[in-house]
Amino acid sequence: MISNPIHSTLVEDPDFAELVSEFVSNVPERIRAIRQCIDSNDTKQLCTLVHQLKGACGSYGFHEITPLAASLEARIRSDAEISSLLESLEVFIATCLRMTADPA
Repeated sequence: MISNPIHSTLVEDPDFAELVSEFVSNVPERIRAIRQCIDSNDTKQLCTLVHQLKGACGSYGFHEITPLAASLEARIRSDAEISSLLESLEVFIATCLRMTADPA
């Protein structure tokens, strides 16, 4: 099943289009860092990365992702074990990878 891309609300703004494109191109690197935290069971750094991505998604017009990131961040902060977060983390990662800098 192919999921629909997630478009930025700012992508058609000429002042932001290039910034949105640069942000989207850096998402796979952010995802790799999140996966490294999962692999090393580093909840502190994982929480930091999810928090940063939450803010960045909001700043770059990907408001659909912000609530998902906020919920995940809250679960991580509640001292949840990474093993109990794996499904939520995979949903979050898959959602982030749907972001596109292409116009809607």
